[in-house]
Amino acid sequence: MKGEQGFTLIEMLLVLLVLMTVTGIAIPSYRAFETERDEQRYFELLQQDIYFAQSESYRSQMPITVVFREVSHSSEVVQTFRGALSSRKMPKSIQLKKSSNLKEIHFTGNGSISGSGTLNFETSAGDKSIVVHLGKGRVVFSE
Repeated sequence: MKGEQGFTLIEMLLVLLVLMTVTGIAIPSYRAFETERDEQRYFELLQQDIYFAQSESYRSQMPITVVFREVSHSSEVVQTFRGALSSRKMPKSIQLKKSSNLKEIHFTGNGSISGSGTLNFETSAGDKSIVVHLGKGRVVFSE
């Protein structure tokens, strides 16, 4: 049986099968890539939020805290009397692990850290951590 362009029904079905196979492989790969890209973007913005919190605490001479909220699945930069300076939703693929001994990063009015510890995150690409060192406000991101 010939179609309008001279292709048989079997040839058209084979082309359709190949297209469906390629699409079936490409879509899950794209979703994984998109999830990883969203996670990477979140951690880059989080790093900028932490640097902003530290510089703003130094500038304003007021304590500022970066808080990780489990209920709203977000992180916020909070100043004591002004409230939230910024808020950012975490991608659903990122979870703050229970093994973290910090739930927030607190900068004093001179830009130093008031409590040290580690924030551990579970992501689709593996675990990531943020190590907060006591003193001068050194915060290290690692994978």
